[in-house]
Amino acid sequence: MPDAALHPSPGLAAPVVDVDPYADEVLDNPGAMHAAVRAAGPVVFLSRYGVHAMGRHRDIMPVLKDWETFSSTGGSGLADIRKPGAWRAPSPIVEVDPPQHTHVRTVLQRILSPAVIRQWREDFETAAERLVAELVEKRAFCGVHDLAETYVSTTFPEALGLANSPERRDNLFLLGALNFDGQGPKNARFEETQRKADAIWDWYMDSMKREAMVPGGFGEKIFQAADRGEIDHETAPLLVRSFLRGGLDTTSSMISAALWYLAMDPSQWALLREDPSRIRPALDEAMRLETPIQNVCRQTMREVVIDGVTVPNDSKILVMLGAANRDPDQWENPDSFDVTRQTMGHLALGTGVHMCIGQMIARLEGEAVLKAMVAQVKSLELAGAPSRTLNNNLRSLKTLPLAVTAA
Repeated sequence: MPDAALHPSPGLAAPVVDVDPYADEVLDNPGAMHAAVRAAGPVVFLSRYGVHAMGRHRDIMPVLKDWETFSSTGGSGLADIRKPGAWRAPSPIVEVDPPQHTHVRTVLQRILSPAVIRQWREDFETAAERLVAELVEKRAFCGVHDLAETYVSTTFPEALGLANSPERRDNLFLLGALNFDGQGPKNARFEETQRKADAIWDWYMDSMKREAMVPGGFGEKIFQAADRGEIDHETAPLLVRSFLRGGLDTTSSMISAALWYLAMDPSQWALLREDPSRIRPALDEAMRLETPIQNVCRQTMREVVIDGVTVPNDSKILVMLGAANRDPDQWENPDSFDVTRQTMGHLALGTGVHMCIGQMIARLEGEAVLKAMVAQVKSLELAGAPSRTLNNNLRSLKTLPLAVTAA
């Protein structure tokens, strides 16, 4: 998209919009709120939270690409983590900008070598084939708990090299919920999640330590990079923390969303079985529609005019990725699931220097699951109404009753 949406000339003040992106009814169905923000202007001011917000695809794309003007250092959530009394330390990969971000990202990409990815693909596909075979025998199961969550809570921690324990699965999903609830306001939802997480805090802190890493895993390689002086020793456990808090929930959301849409439309499932090369587009289409991470925040480093609207220096902007991904000015029939759609330009994974570093792992897992499903499942249908988990920034299903017949 052209960067012409950013203008140096004076602009108008942002229109004030009184919507609450974190209300239960909005989290359950944000479509009307997204439409209101897009209709109001390229940038609006959310009076309830004292921040700006954006929902139009054409305006969001150049903002995400311009890290010098729209910085991540203020935090990916509503709170400004630079200010005294900030309640958490910044992520060393998500909430830093170049050159620090470039350096850390380069180290991680070096660790994620082609040989590592090849081995992960083999391991992930083997695990998916085994799990799907077990579920097909049952003929009915929950696509969230029994498939998506069971799969990612097994494969990803093993790849990271986190030692297994009876509480590992539940604890990791709780930490993920805290991470994404914490990107919104300190509302009752966040406080309740924090209260639950407090009970496992010792386990969490221990899990970031080198001693918790199984030899040969991705986590150990991060600490070895610190030994070689490629990153600071203080940064290594924070990188492990970032993967622990964000590596399961978003992937599970993507997988369960894809299964949901495919189960709702037998013609789409037939297209996928007819041509398994559509597996990756199907996952991208599910991410576009559901956008697991609904919002990211940026901090303005100078006064800027966006499509005729002035945003002052040092302003927090709530960038509504979910709104951009269903923007009718960008997508034809934006609310429809279509495995043949050209999804290039969707923003579920971000764009620019801060594009999701873990997307390769998530894609490997998602493709392995759908590949196993296509090979082993003839028919895929809903066996009941799905339900949602409400989180301040993570869009995901809580239950997804599925019925299948074997291929």
